[in-house]
Amino acid sequence: MDGNGSFGRIVDIDLTGRQVDIREFTEKLALETLGGFGYNIHFLYENLSEVTNPLGPENIMVVSLGLLTGSAAPSSSRVHVNALSPLSGLIGSSSMGGFLGTKLRCLGIAALIIRGASETPVFLAIDEEGVRFEDARDLWGKDTRQTDTAVKTLIGDQTAEILTIGVAGENRVLYACIMAGIDHAAGHTGMGAVMGSKLLKAISVSSAERGEKTSPEAMPAIREYVKSIRDSVSRYRDYSQLGSSGDVLELNEMGLLGTRNYRSMQLEGAERIDGRNLKSYVVRNITCPRCIVHCKAEVELKEGKYRGFRGGRPEYETVIDLGALCGLTDPESLMYLSNLCNILGVDTISTGSVIAFTMDLYDRGIISREQLDGIDLSWGNAEAMEQIMNRIATRQGIGDILADGVFRAAQRIGKEAEKYAYHVKGVELYGSDPRGMMGTALSYAVSMRGGDFTSVYPVPEFRYTPERAEKEFGTRQAVNRMATGGKGALVRYCLIVSSIIDSLGICKVPALTIAGNYDLEKETRLVRALTGLELTREQLLYIGERIVNMEKLFNLRFGATSDLDTLPEKFLNEPIGEGPSTGAKVELKPMVQDFYRIMGWDEQGVPLPETLAAFNLP
Repeated sequence: MDGNGSFGRIVDIDLTGRQVDIREFTEKLALETLGGFGYNIHFLYENLSEVTNPLGPENIMVVSLGLLTGSAAPSSSRVHVNALSPLSGLIGSSSMGGFLGTKLRCLGIAALIIRGASETPVFLAIDEEGVRFEDARDLWGKDTRQTDTAVKTLIGDQTAEILTIGVAGENRVLYACIMAGIDHAAGHTGMGAVMGSKLLKAISVSSAERGEKTSPEAMPAIREYVKSIRDSVSRYRDYSQLGSSGDVLELNEMGLLGTRNYRSMQLEGAERIDGRNLKSYVVRNITCPRCIVHCKAEVELKEGKYRGFRGGRPEYETVIDLGALCGLTDPESLMYLSNLCNILGVDTISTGSVIAFTMDLYDRGIISREQLDGIDLSWGNAEAMEQIMNRIATRQGIGDILADGVFRAAQRIGKEAEKYAYHVKGVELYGSDPRGMMGTALSYAVSMRGGDFTSVYPVPEFRYTPERAEKEFGTRQAVNRMATGGKGALVRYCLIVSSIIDSLGICKVPALTIAGNYDLEKETRLVRALTGLELTREQLLYIGERIVNMEKLFNLRFGATSDLDTLPEKFLNEPIGEGPSTGAKVELKPMVQDFYRIMGWDEQGVPLPETLAAFNLP
């Protein structure tokens, strides 16, 4: 809530008719959905039917602020983007940090709803005067960096925040992303393809930087939150200096670093692409508004083939999927290729997984060099990876097949290719082998946006003491990464907390990775201090669980049966053959059924009538 007592406005934009409708984001909506992810799920659940084509004009994209986004709350920069996903055919969901949330909040905007499709390429210019539809035909074909520069020049504001798609979004690559600046991406599930299908090249947001005044009464809650982050001394230090890529070696030492498309779980030379080595390339740290962590960084490659190239330091998932999963250990090549994904506008996780899958097929002789347009796609061949990326983004040659993700590509290639296509619900995994982490395995399987860790975030599996696990989840086995006991309760709670954090607009890195604030006590104090909503922790948990059930109903509408809540056969039937996690595989079905039961769903994963009644859902 701003100083005027408003929760902001919803700006509803129809690209087909070039109409704009503005209405209030009411207190009732705030109490029901919080904002951000929760509001988006609520809106799409009420407005998309089962006949929606993800790449048709009837699909709707919602970009919204969390309840606390852009406020005085620490690390409150997150903006959530949702639509029907062209990659999974289910809920599409992604979020980004940076300054977009602050800019929108300064304009009093809580959410953007993007409907329809333009007849010609267009970009939206949003400022204090309103929304303008601007011609983007001259921008079509430009990459994300070129578009960012061009739009700022066209609107005459070099401080504007620009959301843009690259050529991948224009060509409707099913895992195309949306970029803000050089290194903030709404990556997973293909939201860039949805923008491209609407011929929407960019959205610019201009506003005067007016820092929100903080009342003296709110300062204790803010200080307490900052202290909880800094008190996690080692994790705070590591993320401030190394970013999330500093966790790569730890995963390698556990024997769970997906390597060469999961052929092995440890990578020789992993230290070369870990954040400790990447730190030497950093030229300046980058921060999101009101964040004390500064986990982002700009890197410069000063020697070799990529001399003079500047970009963002890759994150943990990117290092795994473009690095280890593809057998690439050259740090300069990895940093260049991760930024090339951003420039082309493709998700780094899916792109790395797709290339690793194709490398695997090439190495096994399932796909030939001729089929790869003459490219020698051997493990770790950075030049070949670059060539494949460009073909994917432009849908040229083999790229047209790979642009649809591993699930569809494997179907088209045939010859047992599906055996090596690792995904859940059509969405590629992020590279951490689930066979040695049962909470992660269950999260991959039941995540409603597909093979994903971040929408569940089961970090307590590694952080909680056995005593706390027994108190909260009923068994000490919940924090034994090799055990299946208690994982249903753990994943249920983490899924609910994750939905709340995403709906508040707080970044999960400080809140959940560093501080581990899964009790929500500090978030509750922030909400009460900064919004005036007298919500309790129990009420936040109720709202979060309601959002999760609504998301489940949305996916059921689009055919997400319990058969999709599974993992690739490799992880269920083939034990890890080497390293510290030797012998591990996933006994999934009992965990899934336990999760369903604790959620109040039947054996097919459908919410029971009494569950729907408890959350006032039809």
